[in-house]
Amino acid sequence: MDTSRMELIQGVDSDKFLALFDRAKSLKRALDYLYKTIDSQVLRNQVADLLENHYDLGRVREVYEVFGGYTNRSFAVVCEKDGRDGEYLARKYKAEALDNDVALEHALLNHILSRGFKEAARVFPARDGRTFVRLKEISQGQAETRLFAVYEYLPGEDKYTWIDNENTAAELLNLGDLMARLHDCARDFDPGPRRKAEPKAEILFQSLGAVFDELAARPVVSKFHDFFKMNIGMFKDCLERNAIPAEAYARMVETAVHGDFHAGNVKFLGEKTVGLFDFDWSKIDVRLFDICLGLVYCCTSWHVATDGRLRLDDCRYFLEGYARALEGAALPGLNEIERRHFPQMMVQAGLYLVYWCAALWYYLDPEGTNDYESIYYLIHLVRTLKWLESHKASLADLVAAGG
Repeated sequence: MDTSRMELIQGVDSDKFLALFDRAKSLKRALDYLYKTIDSQVLRNQVADLLENHYDLGRVREVYEVFGGYTNRSFAVVCEKDGRDGEYLARKYKAEALDNDVALEHALLNHILSRGFKEAARVFPARDGRTFVRLKEISQGQAETRLFAVYEYLPGEDKYTWIDNENTAAELLNLGDLMARLHDCARDFDPGPRRKAEPKAEILFQSLGAVFDELAARPVVSKFHDFFKMNIGMFKDCLERNAIPAEAYARMVETAVHGDFHAGNVKFLGEKTVGLFDFDWSKIDVRLFDICLGLVYCCTSWHVATDGRLRLDDCRYFLEGYARALEGAALPGLNEIERRHFPQMMVQAGLYLVYWCAALWYYLDPEGTNDYESIYYLIHLVRTLKWLESHKASLADLVAAGG
C-alpha cells in the first residue's frame, strides 16, 4: 500500500482523550450560554418592539420571562409613561396559533369583564385597534410571523402548577366558585363567525380514536412513542365504553368554557382566587366537560404512592363551591342528564389530557420535547384513566351527593 499521499490518523491515548472531552464540555457550556443569551436578547427586543412600536403604553424598562407554560411564552413587562410605571403581561403565542382562535379568546375576555367577572385580565388594543400583533422572525432559515398580545398584569400569587395541585379545602371551594361565575358570565357570549379550530367535545371524542391510530402509526423511534403504542388499545377501549350519545349532549348546558382550568392558571391572595388566566383553550362547549377537566386537573394525586388517584374529598369541595355560586344565578346548576353522564365525562376528561400530552409531543416539537418528562406525564394519565374507569360508582355517588 502506497501511503505517500495519505495522512495517518493517529490514535489518541486515554489522557489526551479525557483532556479533549473536558475541552468539549467547556465548549458546550460556552455554546449553551451563547444560545441562552442570544435567545433572551431576541425575546427582549421583540417585547420592546411590541410594546413601544405597536402600543401606547410607554417605554419598556424591564422584561422578565414568566415560566410555567408549555406552548406559549409569557413576559412580565414594566413600562414607563408620563413618569409613571405600568405592569403588563406580553404573550408570544405558539407558532401554530391562529388569528381566529386568538380573536375569539380576546372577545370572550372582553365579554366576561363586561359582565362583572373581575378575575380576568384585560387585553389591550394595539394602535391599529386589534387585540393582537404579528411580528416577523426567522425560524430554520425561513421568514415567518408570530402572534403577540398584551394583557393587564394580574395581582396575586402563583402558588400552584397542574402537578403541584394540593389545594386547601377553602381554595377548592373558591376554585369551584370561580369556574361557576365564569360559566355564568359567559353564558350569553356570542362568538359571531369566530370558531375555535379544536371542535366541541362531542365531535372531538368521536374522532379521537382515529387520531390515536394515526399517531401510533408514525415511524418514530422513541421511548414515548413505544409507551403510547403500548397503551393505545386501552385508550380506544375507554373511548368506546364512555361514549356519550348525541341526545345527551343536546340536553347539557352550553357556555363558553375555559378549557385549561387548573390551579396553575389561577392567582391567589391567601386562599382567595383573585386571577384566572391562560384562556388559550377557551371555546363554546358543554360546561360539564370543563367541570370534569378541572376536577381531573385539580384533584388527581401526583404522589408516588397514590399517583393517578382522584382525591374525592377535594372533588366534593370543588363541586360544592360550583353549586353555591350558582344559587340564584341565571345559569342553572347541574341538571339530571349532566349528573347521569358525569362518570363517563370524567373518563373523557382523562382521555382529553392523553390527547393533549400526545399532541404536545407529536405535533409541536418531538425533537425538542423531553422524552422522559412526556413519558412521566403519560404514565400518570394512564394511571388516572384506570382509576376513573374502576371507580365510576364512586363518581356517580360524588355528583349525586350535591355537585
